Amino acid sequence: MTFDFDRWKMFLLIADHGSLSKAAVIADRPQPAISKQINALEQECSTRLFYRTGRGMVLSETGETILPRVRALVQES
Repeated sequence: MTFDFDRWKMFLLIADHGSLSKAAVIADRPQPAISKQINALEQECSTRLFYRTGRGMVLSETGETILPRVRALVQES
């Protein structure tokens, strides 16, 4: 599996802001494109990284577990 920094940066934006729409504004990208990136990440990882709620998105247990490592890898790049 390759490490797609763009997808993981979106993962971090959503994790930090709790919302696809906020991440889209910050990244200056359309929300559907970011949603597709996150869906692709979840398929690649074979697990849910976020739970979608009426108030946005929250990290799943897996998302919480990998968050520190993803943050470190993205910061190292």
